[in-house]
Amino acid sequence: MMGFDVTLVGSVFRDKFELNRSYNIHRLEMIFRSGGLFHFEYNIRLFLYAIKGKYDVLVANGLDTIPGIGLTAFLKRKPFIYDSYDLFTESAEMIGRPFVRRFWQMTERCLIRKARRVYTISESISEILRSKYRINVGLVRNTPEFKSIKNFPPEYRLVHEGLKVLIYQGAVNRGRGLEMIISAMKYLPEAMLFIVGDGEEEENLEKLVSQTKLYNRVIFYGRVQFEELKFLTMQADLGLSAEEDICLNYRYSLPNKLFDYIHAGIPVLVSGLPEMKKIVLEQQIGQIIVDRSPEKLAAKIRKMLFDDELVKLWRTNAAATAKEFNWCKEKNRLIEIYEEFL
Repeated sequence: MMGFDVTLVGSVFRDKFELNRSYNIHRLEMIFRSGGLFHFEYNIRLFLYAIKGKYDVLVANGLDTIPGIGLTAFLKRKPFIYDSYDLFTESAEMIGRPFVRRFWQMTERCLIRKARRVYTISESISEILRSKYRINVGLVRNTPEFKSIKNFPPEYRLVHEGLKVLIYQGAVNRGRGLEMIISAMKYLPEAMLFIVGDGEEEENLEKLVSQTKLYNRVIFYGRVQFEELKFLTMQADLGLSAEEDICLNYRYSLPNKLFDYIHAGIPVLVSGLPEMKKIVLEQQIGQIIVDRSPEKLAAKIRKMLFDDELVKLWRTNAAATAKEFNWCKEKNRLIEIYEEFL
């Protein structure tokens, strides 16, 4: 790890997946599960843990960790780095919560300039932070390592009924377009949908699946280990990312799942939001959602699934795109950020 002795500190309350990593891991057992009390408890406990350690540099992974990390860095007179993996103050969770949003805006305004280095995951978010705070903001996309794509033999596929497989991976939260996708499944009897991930909307979506009698063709896998996620994604025929344009965080996001789909070698269908749209159209690896009505979406998905010539082109281009957007390249940006602390 560049010569660093790394300790990763995080919370645990949804699961207790074993993390087999080459560095130290400490997970904080949380009392509160969400909301302001969770963030308050987490930052207090993060501070109490970090203040006792002998660290040369601290990293705040997301705005909701910056109070604990920033205070620790200040008291220990150590540098800290801000990994702004999203626009937290402009996220869907802030909609209708003006006081909470104002608190985090004040927190960001007060502490972001205290960070020695700041980096984020998309060019758009980088430009917003750079313009807003007059600071340098690095770009480090969250991409997988490059590995040659291997096709699954038919006997290893999970589905044997001849159905095409659609996959959505990631948070099952508001504004992700999942209700629209599930509704579209009523018009796609030739396909099934894997939803891999969890979140606050999972229960509502399961009720929708039950009401529409789609429980045999819409499968909720919940949170899974990385290797299982990769296994499921590589079996899919189409990867979906259908975020709604309801907040700046969604508008300028560059989701991990897009790169996971690319590295699995499958075509993609994504919302026409700037960062995703740019990559999908420039690299010719899929198409953009134009009409969000379930019937029109289903028709578009069907056309994509059964156009053999285009599918071949998209898969070929996905393999080439994986060589362009991969961790072997992106990690060099990260190395440049951290090498000053060696």
